[in-house]
Amino acid sequence: MTTRAAVIGLDGSAWHLLDPMLEAGIMPRLDALMKRGAHGTLVSTVPTYTPPAWTAAATGVNPGRHGIYGFIGGNAQNEHLELVHSGRIKAPTIWEIANAQGARTGIYNLPLTYPPRRLDGWMVSGMMTPGYGEHLKGFAWPPDLEPQILERAPGYVVDVSANWELDWRNTTLCDRVMASLHQRLVVLEGLLELDPPAILFAVLEAPDRLQHVYLRYMDPDDELYDTGEGRVVRVEVERCFRAMDDIVGLVDDYAGSSGGVIVCSDHGFTAWEVSVHTNALLERWGYLKLKPRARLLQTPAARSLVPLARRALPAKLARRAKGVTFSAVDWSRTTAFASPIPQQGIFVNVAGRERLGWVPPSDLSRIKDDITARFYDLTGPDGRPVTDHVHRSEDVFHGDALDGAPDLLPVLRNHHFELDDEIFHRSPFTDQHHLPRGVHHPDGVVIVAGGGVKAGHPGLRGSVMDVTPTLLHLAGLEVPDDLDGSVLTEAFTPRALEDNPVRMLAPLSSRPKDESSPYSDEEEAVIEESLRGLGYL
Repeated sequence: MTTRAAVIGLDGSAWHLLDPMLEAGIMPRLDALMKRGAHGTLVSTVPTYTPPAWTAAATGVNPGRHGIYGFIGGNAQNEHLELVHSGRIKAPTIWEIANAQGARTGIYNLPLTYPPRRLDGWMVSGMMTPGYGEHLKGFAWPPDLEPQILERAPGYVVDVSANWELDWRNTTLCDRVMASLHQRLVVLEGLLELDPPAILFAVLEAPDRLQHVYLRYMDPDDELYDTGEGRVVRVEVERCFRAMDDIVGLVDDYAGSSGGVIVCSDHGFTAWEVSVHTNALLERWGYLKLKPRARLLQTPAARSLVPLARRALPAKLARRAKGVTFSAVDWSRTTAFASPIPQQGIFVNVAGRERLGWVPPSDLSRIKDDITARFYDLTGPDGRPVTDHVHRSEDVFHGDALDGAPDLLPVLRNHHFELDDEIFHRSPFTDQHHLPRGVHHPDGVVIVAGGGVKAGHPGLRGSVMDVTPTLLHLAGLEVPDDLDGSVLTEAFTPRALEDNPVRMLAPLSSRPKDESSPYSDEEEAVIEESLRGLGYL
């Protein structure tokens, strides 16, 4: 018998940011869930970004199997960088697995669910959906949900826009977040009343947007926390988290006393201290070569025009301008180059794999070793080593969907140093620590509450890939035996696991999907502008 089970995703949430709000009584419903459930840390994917992480949570497998590594497919050599979408997900999803067992499923605001999939239940797509308000179309399944949603929430916004270069100067972002959270509550409440599914997977993007802009005002251990600006901003930020708590309460009430609830995040957050210009490092080390005239742009005056162009140019022109900058690379002599920002990595220019590749595949391992050694020798502006670890693709990605995976993924200074793919920098480092902004960290949050769960149990530790198997188990469904993730059994009492053991299911195949892009050029430009505002492009 299927039991109601729900995920409420708090995108980017971390305990060091939530704990002060729980102690201050700002999120009583979340606090109550934590006290009656098991809680701890949920570790993100490598790379630690929204597309691979939420897709891993919704499939139970690593990016090497689900095939999503960032917001765009390809890298700087591609003539056209295609935005990723739901048709690019290679692995069976939570709704496919649940539907195969007769469980009706509701998916709400989960990133990379556009275009929404046909399913037994309903789906309202999330981040990467084009349009807003009256311009929205094709964002829900079944389609007759769309007019109902727009009637309940006129001007419905799928994804709150934030701009890390501008929004930290005031609190207007908080006003936009509050308006969207009111819409989320009204719409989700209506969906659950209209058609209550057995399985619910809902995500709120609001924590991520706020933390990209105001992180250091939110962290009690940060030097900017107790500043005048920090105190002013925090009042408005806390108002937003109170509104999020209302939605946590809605989901908890939906699951009921006999149901199960998972609260989780796709990653955590930390302070953004330094930008690392990966291509500048690779050029310094001799792996990336620029055409002679391109060096004229490696001046402070020329570099200052790059962020100005991002802000001032129309989205389509800004996108074209970035493509032109990569034309400055001499690909015939370039051995390695930076991945797009959300992939946080490096590609080797391998012949037969990259469009302009020339490096023999037999040299790939040696070049990986050489670049890795360079990173371990790298020192920061303070003269101290900066590299914690360099992941090799074969160590973190496993499966048949490896196209698009970076070869190396360095981790610098516990993620306080963020890698980018900009070209025109002589120095590899730009100081960011005077600003309040934040970047992703792998340590997210998890709470598991429901029948048989250890009440108040701390110290839970798992992977985002554990979300789908644990949700299936809470619902009384079987778990495919080929998933990379597993049920968070530490959350349950031994008696509960004895009475209700984890039941396994033979592997499923994902339904065939249309992998062609669903976006028009105009839609791509608008979505890219939103991603650019978050520093992702």
